[in-house]
This record gives sequence, structure tokens and C-alpha cells, in this order.
Amino acid sequence: MVDSVASQVVKHIFELAAEGLTPPAIARQLTEEKVLIPSAYTLQYHPEQCNRKAEYGCTSWNANTVREILSRQEYLGHTVLRKTIGTNFKTDERRFATDEERLVFEDTHEPIVDSELWEQAHRRLKHATRRIKEGTHQEECLLPGLVYCADCGSKMSYQTNYYKSGEPYHSFRCSSYGNRTVNCTIHHISDKVLYQLVLRSIQRLSSHIIADERGFAEELKSKWEAQANGKPQKQKDELQTINRRLNELDRLIGSLYENFISGLLPEKQYKSLMKKYSTEQDSLESQVSEIQEKLEQKKASSAHIGRFIRLIKKYKQPAELTKEMACELIDKIVVHEAIGKKPNRQQQVDIYYNFIGQFDLPLSENEIAEARQKAEQEAAEKAKRKKNRQRESNVAHQAKAKAERWAANDGHKYPKRICEQCGKEFYPNNTRQRFCNTDCTKAHQQAEKEKKRYAEKGNHTFRQKACKIYGKPFWPSNGQEVLCSEECKTINRNQRQLAYYYRKQSGQKAGEAI
Repeated sequence: MVDSVASQVVKHIFELAAEGLTPPAIARQLTEEKVLIPSAYTLQYHPEQCNRKAEYGCTSWNANTVREILSRQEYLGHTVLRKTIGTNFKTDERRFATDEERLVFEDTHEPIVDSELWEQAHRRLKHATRRIKEGTHQEECLLPGLVYCADCGSKMSYQTNYYKSGEPYHSFRCSSYGNRTVNCTIHHISDKVLYQLVLRSIQRLSSHIIADERGFAEELKSKWEAQANGKPQKQKDELQTINRRLNELDRLIGSLYENFISGLLPEKQYKSLMKKYSTEQDSLESQVSEIQEKLEQKKASSAHIGRFIRLIKKYKQPAELTKEMACELIDKIVVHEAIGKKPNRQQQVDIYYNFIGQFDLPLSENEIAEARQKAEQEAAEKAKRKKNRQRESNVAHQAKAKAERWAANDGHKYPKRICEQCGKEFYPNNTRQRFCNTDCTKAHQQAEKEKKRYAEKGNHTFRQKACKIYGKPFWPSNGQEVLCSEECKTINRNQRQLAYYYRKQSGQKAGEAI
């Protein structure tokens, strides 16, 4: 008969585990909620069954107690026998049985938790991470314990690094590479890139299932059947060989025990041979379990497909990725080593979903076109951001250089110069200023004019001219003089007189004609 009070506590523990809380976190929450521990509850409500190990009203929970409750299959309605196995019949020494050695009888009594809650809780416990200090960037990870290295199989650690500006950025890398425990490569991938890949995969799968739910189920069944038919025959032959050896070991152990009981075999030899056969038997049984897992045919369970469809419908067309969504839908994410360098860097990422495993949808032509267009837009935006950063860097560099220059020049824009006229030091207003003030500028201009005039005239008062008659240069004695000598003056006077005479003669002839 199910205890109504205790069953609610057990169910509450499984619900907390399904939400992603670890056993220590569950123990702390139960302690804060003042829930009685199992032994204190038995002491208070069922004293006839109590072993008196707990104090009355104790509510201090332990993580090991929570782990024990979460591992008990009895809460599913099963009966579990052979939990321990005797290793020495003389000393009654016993050990805990493995999951394969236990005897489980299903559905023998009323369950407290259903199988779906059980699987969800254990799935979250499988990917549980260590306790993280509050306020750190590790709390932002949306894929805790879900990312694995494709080469060494270890979990990938969540790293936090910083840009030069101090802004943090996050990524995943192989933990074996960081710890140097295995000779593995870094397998680096940005968390933003991985989140976008996972979100896009969930969105595409959700749209595909909503559009054609029956077609998805048939496609998944055919895929599982193809995988089951493709198992290698070599492993099947190896399994048959191991089974024959196990049967032979059973016969040897049986005959060995009979010889020991009848006194034909000494005890020392019996123990030595028994230990040898038991070790070999355990090793072969572990090999059988591994091979059977590899050879196990993945039968298309309609129940598993239906459960995944219900889950994917719960997150129909998600706009962003959340930790709860990732833990419910995804079993693991396998990241391969990247090939090439940017902008041609390529990296394979395999996403395995709960209940259905890896399922890849082929890209349609529209999706390929959209992806290409999006990549071009991102490249253009990246180039624009780079250009803006370069411009900002140049502006900052110029401002810094200007501030340093002004500081070196005592608050002036340009450094000191010496006036070319008076020889005094001064701060110029531009790069071409040569004189300290306007007086020096005018004095320099006047001096230049005089210098130029002297270069042209020497000691003469007026500039050199060309003679009007012969055209040769001469230095005039006044500004009106245009003839270089007395001879030129006589010639000029005669020419003028002749010109006057000819004009007068032409005027008289014109009067007589009238």
C-alpha cells in the first residue's frame, strides 16, 4: 500500500531532478522546505519499523539519501531482487550486484512515479554538472553536460575568455585537451555558433513533424531498419564464440564443484581454479553485453516516436534556445575537429535526440538559398563592423596623438619656431607661419622688395628700358626717357619732322582737289 505523504515527497524529489537539480541541490531544497528525512518520518509515523538511528523531527537531508531514492526502481512499480551477491560463503562477504545481475519483475505493485518522469529525471542527472558559483558566466551555458568530443569521447568544457575591450565571450573545447590527460586536439567551437545550429535543427525538425507527422514516423522506421540490417557479421560470429566459451565455463565450474565436494580436489586448487574461471567468466560477460549493445536491433518503437513527437510539439517553432528545451530534446551533441581556417573553416556537428537518436533532414533549395543569402549578409555586416572599428580606431589614435602633441607644446597646437626676421621664439598658428607678428612680416616683405629691385637696377634709379630706335637696353636717367643716346635723339627728331612734312603736303593736295 502506498503511503500518501511519503509518496508525495518521493514524487517531489523526482520532479526536482527532472527540472535539472543535482542531488546536493535537491537535498538543500528539501532541508529548506523542512521535509522530514526518511528515518525521522519512520520514527514519527511508523515507530514499530524504526531502527532509532534518527532524531525526532530531523530535516537535514543528505545528497546520498537523495541518490538512493532516485536509483530505486521500486517507485516504478517493479520488484527488484538479488541486490547483493555473496563472494565468500564462509565469511558471508557480499557485494552489490550490477544492473545486469539484478532480477527485476515489472509492474508488481502500484507505482509512485511514471516511467516518463523517471526517464526525464535520470536523463537530467546524466548530464548534471558540478555546482557553479553564483554570478559566474558558467550559469549562462544552455547545453550543460551535452557536448562531447568526437575523437576521445570526453565532455567538452565551457570556457570563458575576454576581448581586449574586456567583454567576455564563451566557447566549448575538449576537456582532455585542456587537462592534457589524452593526446587530443582542441575541437573549439563558439557557444553562439553551436546554439544557432541546435536551435535551427530543432526548428526544422519541428516544422517537418508538424507538416507531416505520419511521414516522419515512417521515415524514422525505415532508417532504423536500414541500420539494423547493416550490422557486421564478424561481431555476430564473435558473440557465438564467446557464448560457447561461457557454456564450457559453466560445465567446468560445475564439475569442479562436484570434485571438491567428493574430495577429489584439494581446497587450495579449487579456490585457485574457481577464481581463474570466475575472472574469465566476468570478462566474457562484459564483452557479451558490449557486443549485444552494438548488435541490438533498433526496432522502430511507435511509443518512442510518439513521445518524441509530443516533446517536439511542446516546443513548436521556438524563437530561442533554452536549457530546459535542450535537456528534454537532446541526448548528446558530438563536435568534430574543424577543417581549414576562416573564412573557409568547416566543422561537423552531430546532434542526437532523445528516443530517436541522430536524425538529419536534407536541406531544400529554398533553405540553401536562404542560408547563402544569410551568409552574404553576415559577411557584409562583418565587413561594415570591421570598417567602423577601423574608423573608430583611427579617430581614437588621432585624438591621442593630438592630445600628446598639445601636451608636449604647452597647450599649443604646433611646436615653437624662431622668427626669421627678429630671431625670437614664438608658437605659430599654422604650419606655414614664419614670422612672429605682422610687423616682422611687413618688414620682411619690404626687405624682399628692395632686394629684388636692387637685383634688377643695381645703383640705378629707374629700371632698364629698350631703346626706341635700335631696341638695345639702356639705363634711363628719368622715367620719360626712351632713347639711349644723342644720335638716337637726332634720328628720332628727323623722323618726326619728315612725318610732319608728309602730312602737311597730303593736306594741301587734298584742298586743291576740292
